[in-house]
Amino acid sequence: MPSKPTTTSFALLGLLGIKPWTAYEIVAQIKRGMHFFWPRSDAHLYAELKRLVERGHATAELVDGRRKQATRYTITPEGRAALADWFGTDPAAPLLEVEGFLRMFLGDQTTKENLRAALEATARHAREYHAKGNALIDELLTTGGPFPQRLHLIERQAMFIADFYRNLIEWCDETIAEIDEWRDTRDVGLTPTGRKQWERILAEPDP
Repeated sequence: MPSKPTTTSFALLGLLGIKPWTAYEIVAQIKRGMHFFWPRSDAHLYAELKRLVERGHATAELVDGRRKQATRYTITPEGRAALADWFGTDPAAPLLEVEGFLRMFLGDQTTKENLRAALEATARHAREYHAKGNALIDELLTTGGPFPQRLHLIERQAMFIADFYRNLIEWCDETIAEIDEWRDTRDVGLTPTGRKQWERILAEPDP
């Protein structure tokens, strides 16, 4: 019996709803943009494409490629119906997963040097992603990309992602400066600056 569709299933179906793709093309397209907010391994994506066919949500056919044959996937009417049903459901709650945050949370069990290095690495990764995102935005502004008619959808997410990585970099830099003021990672407690930050958060109106 075919497995139950996952959110990644519908991500792939949504792309197939735009046009047919070979497996290589659709994975490359996901790595180009969707990977910023829905990262999945290549192996997972290739396996999920096959499951779409098992569920009857897509068809697969061999086509001639540049060097060898490739498998091209096309959405079926059943796949479009499943995609339409998915859009009628509530999305899952948003998640935030940053290992640098986890290490900061547990930071009193390591040294200042290790904690500083972890945040420097987090900032470095964030700068790399920010640079990749900016390069994509520059390309889309210059050429319109392969789907210029969809840029009103892409722009909204690109703005959030750019701001997120910029905020993360600034947070890392500010937190590293704070760590440098500590005598140790243990038994520091809430600093006057930290208290002001929390009080500022509570003073802000609810969004």
